[in-house]
Amino acid sequence: MARLLKTDPVLGAGDLGAPEPTPLWFYLLKEAELVAGGTSLGPVGGRIVAEVLLGLLRGDVHSFANVDPTWTPTIPDTDGDGRFTMADLVAFALS
Repeated sequence: MARLLKTDPVLGAGDLGAPEPTPLWFYLLKEAELVAGGTSLGPVGGRIVAEVLLGLLRGDVHSFANVDPTWTPTIPDTDGDGRFTMADLVAFALS
């Protein structure tokens, strides 16, 4: 997967071949296409999704983020890379 580095220029709507002003949804889809071949979100889209999910967790007094902020998952690492991923969570949920 291609990754933008901090040294990479920020993509503007014009760089994506989009007219100005560009709707956010168009920018996010085009960014995903150019950065990740359309298989996943790009940096801006991923950041928006992550910030929304974190905001929901922080806003819920019953979420693990508020009840036990030091909690970490104990689900087995299915591919042996030492990292817990969404694929690990899905495999655990289906087992």
